[in-house]
Amino acid sequence: MSGTKVTIIYLYEILKKYSDENHILSADDIRKKLRSVYGVDMERRAIYRNIEALRELDIEIDGYSDNREGYYLVDRMFETSDVRLLCDAVAASDIISDNISKDIMGKLIDTQSVYESRMLKRLIYVKDSYKKINGSLFYNLDLLSVAINQGVKVSVKEQIVDYDMNIVSMDEEIVVSPYATCWAAGEYYLIVKREGESDLSHLRVNKISEIKLLELPIEMFFGGVNPDEYAKRYIINKGEYRLAYELEISLKLWEDAVENFGENISVKRHTDKTIKIKINTIHSKIFEYVTSHLNDCIVVSPKDFKDEIRNYIYDAYLKYW
Repeated sequence: MSGTKVTIIYLYEILKKYSDENHILSADDIRKKLRSVYGVDMERRAIYRNIEALRELDIEIDGYSDNREGYYLVDRMFETSDVRLLCDAVAASDIISDNISKDIMGKLIDTQSVYESRMLKRLIYVKDSYKKINGSLFYNLDLLSVAINQGVKVSVKEQIVDYDMNIVSMDEEIVVSPYATCWAAGEYYLIVKREGESDLSHLRVNKISEIKLLELPIEMFFGGVNPDEYAKRYIINKGEYRLAYELEISLKLWEDAVENFGENISVKRHTDKTIKIKINTIHSKIFEYVTSHLNDCIVVSPKDFKDEIRNYIYDAYLKYW
């Protein structure tokens, strides 16, 4: 690489690391930073010329004509608020190990100036996770992407957690045609057709191991595969259909119900003590919600669901009486 190209990159790195709208660098400041960080002595005219060259590459740099003080890099891959949001998301993920989380967050923070980076590094991220993390998750995703792009089958082994809390692989190898990976319900899934079966199914990527690419073409699926529709229907909604349920809940449960069901709720009527609501959702979700709030929630309809809850309560009563 020629000397001119190298010095332009050095100049860009100085602006990226040491300038922002609150830390504007004069031409002399830039010269001093280039000399101290990279051992490069750049003339003022070369600084002006190289900044113009960066601007011609659509890199936005504020200058004297804009602020009457000096230069700073405006155009960044991520805004500081973007980095904070992404770091929060990485830290909150319970499928990413602490070491990988720190590595990813470090790369995100390095997109900012040293001044913004110091502020971001002071933030504390607490990972509250009880899950066993598969350290091969991202390797598995890369390998599966290769198989999907090449259109070949793979063999995998499913994993379970034994009673000693160790992740162990099952003995049986499963051969599948992989069609797509997707992120749904807080997990990575592989959409497949198992050998010998006619319907699509899915595997949790962090619960498979010993992935091998086979020299066998995938089986074509009649009608094609729509990963988005499949994930909504069979992963998020667990293959269930949405139905309408009416509940009467206490006032204190309203915010919690909105948090759980969002726009799928409509209010039928309310008093100073209770709210009657209609919820469009799947059976398993409403069942879990009602049984978790028995003291503050009454099923109004449908009748078969009301009977189901009554029988559930009675069976639980018999176990403890």
